[in-house]
This record gives sequence, C-alpha cells and structure tokens, in this order.
Amino acid sequence: MAKIIILGADGQLGSDLVKVLADSSHQVVPLTRDNFDALDSLAVSKFEQYGDIDYIINCVAVTNVDGCEDNVHDAFSINTSFALKLAMFCAAHDITLVHLSTDYVFDGNKTTPYQENDLAAPLNIYGLSKYAAEVGISTYTTKHFILRVSSLFGVAGAAGEGGNFVTTMLRLAREKDSWTVIDDQITCPTHTLDIARAIVALINQQVTEYGIYNCVSSSSCSWYQFTQDILTMCGFDKNKVQPISYREYKFKALRPQYGVMAVDKLAKYYQMPTYQVALKEYLDLKFAE
Repeated sequence: MAKIIILGADGQLGSDLVKVLADSSHQVVPLTRDNFDALDSLAVSKFEQYGDIDYIINCVAVTNVDGCEDNVHDAFSINTSFALKLAMFCAAHDITLVHLSTDYVFDGNKTTPYQENDLAAPLNIYGLSKYAAEVGISTYTTKHFILRVSSLFGVAGAAGEGGNFVTTMLRLAREKDSWTVIDDQITCPTHTLDIARAIVALINQQVTEYGIYNCVSSSSCSWYQFTQDILTMCGFDKNKVQPISYREYKFKALRPQYGVMAVDKLAKYYQMPTYQVALKEYLDLKFAE
C-alpha cells in the first residue's frame, strides 16, 4: 500500500485519479484549490504533515495556452517554479514525483510520431514553461515520471468546470447549423481516465524505470476529424462542421501543427486505447451522469 498525494484532485485529471484509486488499497490524500495553493511559498513544506509519502501526483498547471502569452509570470510560477520546488521536496524525502507535461514542448515539424528523446523546441510560453519544468525535475530528482499528455477530455472538464473540446463541439452542434474546425493540425485526443489508469499502473507495478513517458491515445486525427467522430457518435450530422486550415485560424500563441506522440515505452506497463475507443467510453460516462 502506498500513500499518494494528488494535487489538483478536483480537476479534469485529478478527479479521475481519485475515482481510479477509490477501490485500491492505497492511502490517497486528495488536495484541491480549497485546501492547497501552489502559489503559497510554504505550500510544499506543508506536505510534511501527512507523514511518510510514497508518491506525489502533480495535476496543477496553468493550461490556457493563449492566456499564458499574457500572463507569463503566472505560467512560470505554477508550471515551472512550483514543479521545481516539488522536485526538490521529493528528492529530500525519497518521494516519487509524477508530473504532467505536454506535447507542446515540441514544435510540430516532424511527420512521424515524437519519441520521448526527441529534441524539444516549444513554440509558446505554455510549452516553454512546461519544458523548463521537465528539465528542472530531471535535474533535481531521480525518482520521477514525467507524462506528456495531449488534447485532454474528461467528465469533470477543464478546471473541474465541466467544459472541454468535446462538450464545446456538442454545444455548437445544438446551437449552430455550421461552424469551422482545423483540419490540418494533427493530435492525439486523450481521455483523462486513461491517463489516470496509466499512472495507477505505474504505481501498482512499482515501476522504477523513471523518466519521460508519452501518455496519449494510440491513434491520432485532426481536430476536424475528431469533431466529425464526436458528432457521429452523438447522432448529429457530421457535415455541420466545415474544415479550415491551421494557417487561416488566428491564434495568439503558435501551436505545433503535428503533435502525435508514440506510446511504445508506456505500453510495457499500460496499453493506451485508440482515441475512438476512449471517446466512446467518455461519452457513455458523460451521458450516464
């Protein structure tokens, strides 16, 4: 049995981690925004009150990609500085750190799936802040798992508020006859429940092959294709959505146009499903609420 602290336990991923761990023999300490503030200078030291900790899972992050361009200080305070404090605390107390990173550490110039050891080259402040955390964690603590994730959807929604890309597309399907979605930006839409299962698999199997793991769905698509799949599975006309080029879309922050990541390394411990299988499970759970 392990003692596990989950930071951001009320968020999209954190809430799924709490669910997956609910039936385990592990002792789980779920910390939310109500009882934990990552900007508090003493936040990390307060973990000592929980006694001997085996794992800290950090689901806390500033993930608004365009917002990070305007709030650089917040992005680096949460995404980088806090992660480094966590890494040093974990190293000092022999705790394994599980940290969530992103495909946005890459520039998207490849045409084949990114491997864990491919060169990072972030295009935006969000990606840079997350990559800086990766470097810091790898420097300050040996016992770490950095999971690079992508294009998340989960029942709790972003920031625990119910919203994500899937719910937005379904809302548009109810409200509009037609809208546009990018058809030449390729990603791996990933159900947060599968990321939670992968993390628990690493814990249950007591994995000591520390380092970076890509943790995304095992298939990829454009946002346009993903939207068509969402509409089809939910009984809407998939032709409501129209394709638009990445180059025509106005972003404040540049995004990698190709964000597919290989999951062979993780597959030794957990097999990620295709995004189609993950989407169906998510929709079944969402509509069952």
